[in-house]
Amino acid sequence: MPFPSLPDAFFRPRNIAVIGATKKAGFGGGIPAFLKRNGYGERLFLVNPRETEIEGLPVYRRLTDITGNIDCAIIIVPKMQVPAIMKDCLDKGVRAVILETAGFSETGDEGRTLENDIKELIQGTHTRVIGPNCVGLINPHDRFGSTEVDFDEIRPGNIGVIAQSGVFGNIVADWSPSQDMALSALVTIGNRIDVDESDMLYHFGADTKTDVIVLYLEGAKDGMRFMKAAREVARVKPVIILKSGRTEMGKKAAASHTGSMSGDDALYEAFFRQSGVVRASNFQELFDLARVFSREPLMEGPDISVVTSSGSLAVMAADAAHQLGLGFPDLGQETVEAVRSRAPAWMNVKNPLDVGPSGLFGTALKAALNDEKIKGVLAIPVIPGTIIKSMVESGMDPALLYGDPESIRKTAPGKPALVYSVGSEFWTKLVKDMFGPHFTLISSPDTAAKAFFALYKYRQFREKIKNEQ
Repeated sequence: MPFPSLPDAFFRPRNIAVIGATKKAGFGGGIPAFLKRNGYGERLFLVNPRETEIEGLPVYRRLTDITGNIDCAIIIVPKMQVPAIMKDCLDKGVRAVILETAGFSETGDEGRTLENDIKELIQGTHTRVIGPNCVGLINPHDRFGSTEVDFDEIRPGNIGVIAQSGVFGNIVADWSPSQDMALSALVTIGNRIDVDESDMLYHFGADTKTDVIVLYLEGAKDGMRFMKAAREVARVKPVIILKSGRTEMGKKAAASHTGSMSGDDALYEAFFRQSGVVRASNFQELFDLARVFSREPLMEGPDISVVTSSGSLAVMAADAAHQLGLGFPDLGQETVEAVRSRAPAWMNVKNPLDVGPSGLFGTALKAALNDEKIKGVLAIPVIPGTIIKSMVESGMDPALLYGDPESIRKTAPGKPALVYSVGSEFWTKLVKDMFGPHFTLISSPDTAAKAFFALYKYRQFREKIKNEQ
């Protein structure tokens, strides 16, 4: 059974109305210029009874004064004006409404009453609403968004992001280019007067541009429906969730932020384990895992290898992997011979493969990747910054030390291969440039272990589902 999608007007609108458009600086003030700059000027209609012209476009007193169809409305008016504006949207037949205005259930009883009034207005209609208390969405593939972002920086890709917090969404959009994350779309749902996390899970589950779904969740609007949606969507696509509000203080903060009731974290934890959902422990890990799942194949078994020029970092990775239940098997005979034939006497050829300053990093990495016992490889290339900088500045090709990452990766495309490094700014940039296009960079040895474990467990989950069908 196909998953239900949201109206296409949310992501690829034909005609857009910005209600509350203004020349004044402040929240939402730059949206008209932003949309015009990204090619929506001829489809953009502005509404504000106190303005006549903005960005060279005429401004209408009311939405209903506009002739022709409007399929997407962005509302940024004060909260007491919202019910009347929503009635105009219904009269106009607007299918997709992005309600950015704050001051509703997150502020107390008065705001909650107003929110319920709006909910009653749209009940039974064909109008869908994202918000309130959000910044809406961005769609990098079509350069559309209801909040200002830099589409020249954001890479279109296959990661769909759902967030309750509006500013969190903007931060993720701004941060994603530096984290090598390519987004299919990012949606902030705020107080969820209508569209909630379950709707978004189903939407991204059906979206052909989305391969990995990321959710920042403070608390489910409808716990039973959310569990059903997460379980069903995780059967076909990886769903990675950062669930906040684990503590009593966190729950109170969530309630005052988006009006969320966080619920018992132990129940969420048990559900995630049973349903194939991958749970992230923190913000950095959430997007490390998303990046890995968006780029790497699932892992066929629990056994990994570490190829490193720092024994201490390999020990950290081994500890983290062992605690999760991953294995470090002895390397195959062919792997050992391929490395030992060129290794200096001081070098131990075992797993982890610590090559030190031997210059055999590329050789060892290729051998480990092609070892039949090994199902995933973590590469940890490190070197003192002054040494590598002087080598490169003297004309040395880093491939002499670390091999050609592109050709090495091509020898084993069916295995996940991650890279972690640390050091000077010069070195880390060099690692990103050398390895980044071909291997997936990760932020720590612990997170690398978590990523391998998640890739393996999710493959097991998918295999179980397949066998049950």
